[in-house]
Order: sequence, then C-alpha cells, then structure tokens
Amino acid sequence: MKIVARRRLYLVIIVSCLTIMGLFTQIKNKMQRGDENGGGDNNIPNQNIDLFPASNQAIPPRVLSPADIYRFRKQRGVNLGSWFVLERWLGSHPYRHAARPGQSDHDVARGSHAQETMEQHYEEWIKEHDFEWLSSVGVNTVRIPIGYYHFSKYLGAAYLDGTEFEGLAHVFQNTMHYIERAVDWAEKYNIGVHFDLHSAPGKQNHDDHSGRSGPEIRMWKKRNIEVLMQVLRFLVGHFSNRDNVVAIELINEPANNDDLLNLYNDILAQARSITHPHFPLAIGDAWDTGFYAGVVGQRKDFVILDHHLYRCFTEDQISASAFDHTGRCHAEYLDFLNDAKAKSRDSLIIGEWSGGLNPRSMHGHNHHEMVKMWSHAQLELYEKTAAGYFFWTYRKEWGGDVCWDFREAIKQGTLPGWLGGKRGLPQEGRATLEERDTRMREATNAHAGFWHNQGLQVREHWRFEDGFRRGWDDAVMFAYHRPHTNHVVARSELGFTGKWIEARMDEHFAYKGGSNNMWEFEHGWRQGHAAAVDAIGE
Repeated sequence: MKIVARRRLYLVIIVSCLTIMGLFTQIKNKMQRGDENGGGDNNIPNQNIDLFPASNQAIPPRVLSPADIYRFRKQRGVNLGSWFVLERWLGSHPYRHAARPGQSDHDVARGSHAQETMEQHYEEWIKEHDFEWLSSVGVNTVRIPIGYYHFSKYLGAAYLDGTEFEGLAHVFQNTMHYIERAVDWAEKYNIGVHFDLHSAPGKQNHDDHSGRSGPEIRMWKKRNIEVLMQVLRFLVGHFSNRDNVVAIELINEPANNDDLLNLYNDILAQARSITHPHFPLAIGDAWDTGFYAGVVGQRKDFVILDHHLYRCFTEDQISASAFDHTGRCHAEYLDFLNDAKAKSRDSLIIGEWSGGLNPRSMHGHNHHEMVKMWSHAQLELYEKTAAGYFFWTYRKEWGGDVCWDFREAIKQGTLPGWLGGKRGLPQEGRATLEERDTRMREATNAHAGFWHNQGLQVREHWRFEDGFRRGWDDAVMFAYHRPHTNHVVARSELGFTGKWIEARMDEHFAYKGGSNNMWEFEHGWRQGHAAAVDAIGE
C-alpha cells in the first residue's frame, strides 16, 4: 500500500506542477561546458578539471508551464493554407470579384466587394469543428500562413503607406478577429499555432502566394523593410504571451542573397528586445539548409530552422520514380536531414511537405499506391529527423487530391488515420520514483565503468546522476500533461531536445557550478529521458 501511495503522490506532484510556472530563466553561462553535443558515452570528454566538489545535494525542482509543453513538444501538424493568404490553386471562389490578373490577395483586395469576400472566406474555409477533427487524428500543431497587410485593426491604416497595399487597409480591418479566433479554437483542442509570415512587404520570392501577383521581388526596398520590421515586432509582442502560439516564422521561403542573414539577425535582435529568449522564432532556410542550420545551432536563444521538402518540381525530381524518392528517404534524404538536425541542435522542422509526385514519377504504376508509399516513407523520415512537420495543405476547394489535400489523404488512406504518436495519457503508476532511482544507479555504474575502461578519470558522476533524474522527470511530465481544457487525444513528448537540454544545463550550472565535466549531465539527461520513455510505454 505504501508503494502504491508513493507512486500516486509522485504522479500528483508531477502533473500538478505543470500549471504553476514557466521552466526557464535565462542564465548567462560564462564557463566552458565541455562537449555540448554529446549524446552517448562514445563522446570523448575534455580533460577533467575539478572546479567544484562532488555533491549529492538535490537541485530544487523546476516545473513546466503549459507554454513549455506546447513549444517544446514534438509537433505533428498540417498547414492551414489559403485561409488568410489566398492561393488560387487551392480555392478559386474568393477570386470571383478580383482585379486582374486574379492570382493573389492583392488582386482580391483591389476588386469589388473585397472586404465582404475576404471575411466570408475566413468564416467558411475553416471552422471550429475542423480543429476538433484535426485533434482526433493526432494533429497537435497547425502552421497558419498570414500576410503583412492583416493588422490594421491594431496598427492603423497608415502602416501600409508606401507599400503595395496602401489604401487597402479597410479590406483587412477585421482580419485579426479571425486570426485570434483561430488561436482560441486551437487552444480548446490542445493544438499549437505556428504563425508563418507568408507574405512580406514587396514580396520575398517570385510566387503569387507572397501576396502580390507577378515575379518581381521588391522586399529589399527601404520602406518595405521598415514595414516588415514593424509587423514582426507587433506579431511577437501580440502573440508571445499566448501559451499555444508555438512560433512566429519571420519570412516564408525568402529568396536567398548576401543580405538575408543580416536581416534575420536584425529582426531576431529586435524580437528579443520584446520577448524572452525561449519564445520560438523560426527562419526559413532559403534553400541553403546546411548554412542556416549552423546559424540556428550557434544561437543561444530558441530559433527554429524551417525546411520545405518537395520532390515534384525540378527536372531531376520529375525524372526520378516514386520508388527512387521513397528509397532516398532511407539514404540521401535521411543523411541530409540528419546533418541539418545535428547542426541546428535538434531545432529542425519540415514546415511544408506533401504526397505530391509528378505523373512521370508514377508512370506505369497505381497512382494511389505510389502516393501512399511516398507519404508513409516521408512520415517515417520526419519522425526520425525533425522536431516537427506540417503537411501542405489541410484542404482544397474541390477535394479528391490525395497528394495535397490532407483531409482527402486521410479519407482515402494515403496517409494513416492516426498521426499523433502515442495516444492519451499513460496508465497511472508508470515510471515511478523507485524505478527511476534503480535505473539511475544501473546507468551510473555503466557510465563509470565505461570511462574507467577507457583509461580516463571521470570523477563527477553526480552530474550524470542529476542529469538522469532531470531527463526522467521531464519525460514523465510531458507524458502526463493534461491541459487546462482537459482535451487529451495525442500524448505530448519532447521534440526540441537540444534547446531543452541547454536550458536544463543552465539550471544545473546555476545550482551546482560548472566544470569541464558538464557533459556528464547531458549524457545522464539523455539516458534518463530514454529510460523513462521506455518505462512509460504505450
């Protein structure tokens, strides 16, 4: 009876602490932490230097806020495309009164009945029951494209002066009402929201989905950069206090040039003057994935790298068969994304992907089976390599397209009917304190034995023990998390582990001090987290 009572008390403590306070306070770590990229005990540590005596004093427990759960968990999601930033190939109805050439938000806004047309579309394209359905199939996060012209409710009409939407602010005067309502609906069903600035002032790429028709890129004009900065400052300030807003993405698919990194750094610096360093901000990789993965990995604050993976547009992609692309998910694409994952410190998402293949890639084979094979291979790939991934897109006006319509792909079985990992909360009594401490002793003995056999003197095993406890408890707290709405369908689990471990190591340093053996804490955390996930089970 005592053991059962202790187990229940442990779970009550863990679950109750979820709603008390946020996890992190930024701590400036001025001391070397050794091997920060260590994962297993095969990483050779720096030479041992004892700066602080060994200690068994327990670090005061830290707790998780709802925002921590939303933002650091594995994100399995879908894009809500053509809701606020229109794309004609997804739905033509809003273009019925558009000005020529009738391919973008700018054309609709210049046409007749523009405000009425937009707001009718906002009401009808996606509704609350869509969020409920998404949750029922395991989706826990949505990526929502928005445009820089949507914010006149708060910024006034004049902020669009000098841009191509000057004089059109009235069309979007109520758009923020619908955007904010989307956040409310998502929260009700335990769904996070990743906002993506899909349309930047002047256009950031050649595509019509950047808000204006035509290929010319004008974002780099001085006035457009000023408006871009203003809009992103507003978005960060307005939404960073919403628990279920999991990221603001600075610019969607920007064309790369020598000035882009400086622009990213300027925007990030301004954003960090408004919000804390662990509010996630995302940057697009501009199709230079390795470079920007390194940029993200070198930053101390929480920055996410967004890569979009499509294989149906270029000539080499079109000429490759569905079997070739599927096979590359286990080789070329896997190596490519693993490299980005490592460089970004586990802060990689696939912001857009689909089941889309060119007809030439499927020639001579059953279309449905080829799309299913390709889609399932991608899901397996992203589960291994990414902290989050988002299918493009939720729906098309006409239905029937299993390559690009998420609802249709679920309905016809080219995507599995459940995408959420493990279902529901674990059974009560799993991963107890007694089991944690037993496994910690076993793991510590193995850790000590390994380094002894290597002939290296590693003497701060108490850091390993502390990391093991932290990793175990973190896994338990995520798994047993119940949001205030009590809506639990898919279980929460850590996704952005690199940044999470950095924050836990900062805490460890604050309470225990540092040395060149800080790597032992990380090794312990990773082993403790993995052991708890195993103990929790299905």
